[in-house]
Amino acid sequence: MAGTAPGAHTCAQLTVSASLFAPAWLPPGGRGNGLRATSWAPIADLPVRHVDTVLDALRDANVPAHAAPAPRPVRPLAPGRRAPGAVWRLRVGSTSYATAENVLMQLLRKLDR
Repeated sequence: MAGTAPGAHTCAQLTVSASLFAPAWLPPGGRGNGLRATSWAPIADLPVRHVDTVLDALRDANVPAHAAPAPRPVRPLAPGRRAPGAVWRLRVGSTSYATAENVLMQLLRKLDR
């Protein structure tokens, strides 16, 4: 284009593309709630039975989230407790982390009753 800096157009495209980009490192078999974020932060390891419920609740709160099987076995934090079964690592959009914590605190109390 005449009158523009050589890299100006390319830079604008990269910025737009990055905001629409799905997490490239989500392993096959992972699930998301359909909302996108530019950066992700791990927030919790969940039993597989709670994954869909949590993803739905986070979507309803407008929090981007996805989960995938945890990359390695997770050990229990309390002595005397046995290791959980299959767990999935939950990640949320970094800018929505505080909202995600609130949703999880309310929801997980109800789910484990």
